[in-house]
Amino acid sequence: MKEYNLTDSEKVTMKSVWDLGDGARLAQILNIACEKYGKKWKPQTVSTFLGKLVRKGFVEQYREGRYFYYHILVDKHEYRCRIMREDMEFWNDGDMDQFIDELLDDRTFSPEQRKQLTDRLS
Repeated sequence: MKEYNLTDSEKVTMKSVWDLGDGARLAQILNIACEKYGKKWKPQTVSTFLGKLVRKGFVEQYREGRYFYYHILVDKHEYRCRIMREDMEFWNDGDMDQFIDELLDDRTFSPEQRKQLTDRLS
């Protein structure tokens, strides 16, 4: 069974890989993490997080020529659905009504986002 518990830094690293898609290289991942997500990481830092993601089964590393590339093993949608389900089970004790109430709470989303959500649920 995959370990779905990621640290915040592992989440940023994995999101950077998902943003880039299969075949991302360390330099590209570093660039996204720093520019898009505001990190001030060095290549070794990202390499460490990527190694953890390999061990957790989120990506696999392969080499072509002098570069290492990363192949995605866990789909972003699959991960997000699993995390939301686990949050609902833990925080709401599995109570779907309470979960939906929190989604529609004015502290969770803007009025436009809540309307979009209710339109989708109708």
